[in-house]
Amino acid sequence: MAMNFKVFPSADTTARYAADIIRKQFNNNPTTIMGVHLADDNAPVLEDLKQNVLRHPVDFSQINIFDYDDNKSYYETLGVPATQIYELSYNDNPVEKIEENIKSKENKAKFTMQVLSINSKGELDVSVKTGLMPAREIVLVITGAEKAELVKKLYEENGNSSYVPSDLKAHRMVNVLLDEAAAEGLPEDVRQYFTERFA
Repeated sequence: MAMNFKVFPSADTTARYAADIIRKQFNNNPTTIMGVHLADDNAPVLEDLKQNVLRHPVDFSQINIFDYDDNKSYYETLGVPATQIYELSYNDNPVEKIEENIKSKENKAKFTMQVLSINSKGELDVSVKTGLMPAREIVLVITGAEKAELVKKLYEENGNSSYVPSDLKAHRMVNVLLDEAAAEGLPEDVRQYFTERFA
């Protein structure tokens, strides 16, 4: 149980990597149930996802999206059926939505992935307990120099403080995607290691 940090040269390259992860998830698991809350970051993940899907078509007929950012028309344009896009807010429970709307005798639906960012106040805007911990995988996109201090807290704190995002360290699979500006919050040796290894 640990966070996997990956450092990229810019917000654009971070976005491209995130978009590639998402598109591959859709291709590898055509029944993916994914939450998306990226309004709190400047990395153009959704724009890159659209371009990625144009290059590598996806069958969206069984994909379900939990839309935290009121982007229904975007997902419809992408190819997700309108009836499989669910608007969610902080207090909504994705697992309950799955039980009510997606899971059936034939479809043992699982909450596959949650993709989100941290806002400038250091908040996730999605409940860790109900909105994040049930997901099989979490992708956290953080870009910009203004978030370097938040990255530092995320890296250093162990979940025993009041800094809620550090509670994610208890999750089994969290990928934290950073641009170099946000990664300034990491110790230099750690930042260099994750840049050389993953970028």
